Amino acid sequence: MLEPRRCSPAQKALNFAEWPPADREAWLTAQADGGLLGDGGAASHLSLRTREDLTRRYAYFLYSRREHGGLPVDEGPAAAVTEESILAYLDYLQPRLSAVTVAQSLYKVGRVASLIAPQRDWAWLQRIVRRLGLRAKPQSKRPRVVEITDLRRLGLDLMTRAEVHTHATPLSRARLYRDGLMIALLATDPVRRANVTGLEIGRSLVKDGSTWSIDLPARETKARRPHLALLPDWLGARIDRYVDHFRPIFRNSAATRRLWLSRRGRPLDDSSIYQIVAGRTQEAFGKPVGPHLFRVCLATSTAVHHGAQMGLAMIILDHLHSEVTERSYNQANMIDAVRSYQDLMLGD
Repeated sequence: MLEPRRCSPAQKALNFAEWPPADREAWLTAQADGGLLGDGGAASHLSLRTREDLTRRYAYFLYSRREHGGLPVDEGPAAAVTEESILAYLDYLQPRLSAVTVAQSLYKVGRVASLIAPQRDWAWLQRIVRRLGLRAKPQSKRPRVVEITDLRRLGLDLMTRAEVHTHATPLSRARLYRDGLMIALLATDPVRRANVTGLEIGRSLVKDGSTWSIDLPARETKARRPHLALLPDWLGARIDRYVDHFRPIFRNSAATRRLWLSRRGRPLDDSSIYQIVAGRTQEAFGKPVGPHLFRVCLATSTAVHHGAQMGLAMIILDHLHSEVTERSYNQANMIDAVRSYQDLMLGD
């Protein structure tokens, strides 16, 4: 099991080795695979992505509890999860995170607690989460949506700048090219942030002849279905350039297959991926477009320009039903309405 990764600047995660021993053992047991004959642990049916997310959210809670109240020792699994500690954690989160994120955070703390200490009554925590969920209103993504073609152009522009800015240091140019390729790749195939973070050359990013593809097994996707995307030639040529020329400039590049490396030669985590993409798009468009928002941009752009072909977005985004694409990602309804109104006015 991977250790929790730091993902939010508002929170810090407690290293798994520092968890209370009872929590650590119970969580490992809950994730244990039962094999062909056994049933496995209570969390063994969850995807790797879900288990990593739950681990991270619980690690955030434990860190906060350690810093503000201390962690219980030898009191059994989930001993840190009490009404008092949850309310204190809620007071800590609310000024720092959105209402939706706060509700999700407490829900996931409660989910881990119920998996590692199923004998305890968690009805009180479920009531808190339910009330928070009723109050939480997701913020509209419409003001942050950018045309997917503009995102693609931004990626190409950054890579071009890396090629022509010969006065810059080799590492600065390599980072600029890396960032441009990252944005162009997300614009072409907007997989989830965990998937783009974990891309590995020869495993999930594969070259067959001259064609590159993103090949994700079902266990690594949220939808629990395999994802295969053949990348266009223009992007494949730029991946070649990055892999052959710019990536080797990063320290320790030969020691890992991970595609994205930091200036220190370490694989980038998903928090760094977010900061890079949001930072570059903030510079270009005056608003941050995080990796997940690329999915919204794709669905919206598809709806605006190819409304009859919404199935394209469904397939790319791995949605089983069109309602998911339209409800969660399509911000184009108002745009279409305004356009129709303007057409009507012109007709008068």
